[in-house]
Amino acid sequence: MPRPRFEITVQNKQRRVRLSKVKLIQLTQKVLEILGWKRIGLSLVLVNDSEIQKLHHEYMGENTPTDVMAFGQMEGKPFPQGKTPFLGDVVVSVETARRRGPQFGNKWDEELLLYICHGILHLMGYRDSTPGKKALMEKKQKQVVKKVLGTRWRFKRPKRLF
Repeated sequence: MPRPRFEITVQNKQRRVRLSKVKLIQLTQKVLEILGWKRIGLSLVLVNDSEIQKLHHEYMGENTPTDVMAFGQMEGKPFPQGKTPFLGDVVVSVETARRRGPQFGNKWDEELLLYICHGILHLMGYRDSTPGKKALMEKKQKQVVKKVLGTRWRFKRPKRLF
């Protein structure tokens, strides 16, 4: 059986939090394998809150920071034959993961992986625009991240933050 082939690039545009690109790529590869990918390209862009707020405003009309945004490259197009298809870009606010992870009882890097998984699921067509779709997406990301991190991780989300 051929080994999965992933081409993952990481652009670290934030400077507040040190992290290992190698470990991030390894964990992202595990997410992709669990989701059934054998060959795919993906770009991870790590930013701070002000940068993701600019993107959120430009593309979604929301002038607030968010945790993750996904920009698909293959929507509605067939994958090209003979080369590794490029799924898209996942833009993640490391600052948000660092702040919110502990609020949910997670380590900040576990929260970051959750955001990356969430972004990949969006690129695969999952949506969270209705309560039913959101529940399905949360269930899937919980299953995937738990398989990557093992039994030590628990998906914790309060009913209300405020």
